[in-house]
Amino acid sequence: MRDVYDFAKWFIKNGADSVPNTYDGNMKLQKLLALANLASIAEYGEPLFDEPILAFENGCVVEKVRLRYKNDYKNFKNDSEKFEPDFSEREYSILNFAMNVFGKASARELSEINHEFSFWKQAYKNGMRNDGYHVKTDSVVNMTVYAEDIKRMREIINAYKIGENKAVHSETINGITFFYDDLELTDEIMNELIAFSQAGPEDDSYSIYMDNGKLVIF
Repeated sequence: MRDVYDFAKWFIKNGADSVPNTYDGNMKLQKLLALANLASIAEYGEPLFDEPILAFENGCVVEKVRLRYKNDYKNFKNDSEKFEPDFSEREYSILNFAMNVFGKASARELSEINHEFSFWKQAYKNGMRNDGYHVKTDSVVNMTVYAEDIKRMREIINAYKIGENKAVHSETINGITFFYDDLELTDEIMNELIAFSQAGPEDDSYSIYMDNGKLVIF
């Protein structure tokens, strides 16, 4: 199995850390790696990499990638720019999925998505002590044992595949364009989109879909 650094370098080379050499840039990179790993489990039954993922307060973290990004960003960036990947078709499909679906989200938005998964909740709970101290070694995430998390990611993947093969609809509100497939834009949904567009979003286009009755904007 490939070293997680290869996937981190691919994400950096493709601009995934949209606020480079910052705490937020590092946090976004960590979440994309974790989501890509879950997507690989959901789609192919095996993780993308075997490096331990830890549950931090802001979500999942691959510690050795986090530390290199934090302490050696310049060289990490240079290595990423020179990186010539030879990924398999499977690996490329997962990386492109992660970038296309989650790549435009902010670090904070990805952190909030991460917090919705049981694998993070349980691992973070395992590492917490009564005095508030967080033990990293007890916070190792195991994505493979949470069937509902895997099912949820598989549903996102399936929706993504459908979207690739059919016409996509769009609605522009206050200069922000929302793309969607089989979704009825009810008054309730429209009100949510209007509120979102008025809140000063970072980008000028987003995809939307419903997940368990909740509107997801990414």
